[in-house]
Amino acid sequence: MRTALRSAAALALAVPLVASALPASASSTSTLRESGSYADVYFQGEGTPGGVEGNYSVAGLTFQGEFSYGWVETFWCDPGETPGGGQEDGDCENLGSYDAQVTDLTVVTGKGKDAATTYSGTVDLYQYTEEDPDPVEPVEPAAQDVLFEATLTPTGGTARSTFTSTYRDHEAGVSYRFRETTVTRDATAQGDFDGVPAVGGLVGTF
Repeated sequence: MRTALRSAAALALAVPLVASALPASASSTSTLRESGSYADVYFQGEGTPGGVEGNYSVAGLTFQGEFSYGWVETFWCDPGETPGGGQEDGDCENLGSYDAQVTDLTVVTGKGKDAATTYSGTVDLYQYTEEDPDPVEPVEPAAQDVLFEATLTPTGGTARSTFTSTYRDHEAGVSYRFRETTVTRDATAQGDFDGVPAVGGLVGTF
């Protein structure tokens, strides 16, 4: 999802810029590439970030500069139950889904091979809805300035994958190709999302 979202955004931005620079009769191909690093951290356990409804949460945060974002799923679980496990599968009641907007981020990276990196800051939570929001009325967050801190330490080997997307503007006679190769590693995680413990993560480059 992270790759697909960024790829779509890159293509959408590049299309008008490149097309406007070429004559209508031109026929060419433009290849778009990005590079950088990112980290994913996952949280699961009792409690809810920001005190939103529920007593158990599953959440994830992705850190990639201005593209940092996340999600939260909250549940009501009886003692001994967990979503998809515990006493009986599916015993927990799903109460809500939230988009997490990272509003402040501090990154501290250690030195040396396989050094740990600590991500800390705040997020605002917005309740997810399938209905289109009113373009005039501002969307109020369900919770603001929710604290998180997670330390990720790379472990194990690497995995490599390649994503390619192509768009053809037939009217302008221009093709746009986006290509991205990611290299990822599992990471151990320590920390919490407003009390919900970190349980694992990924680190990678693209």
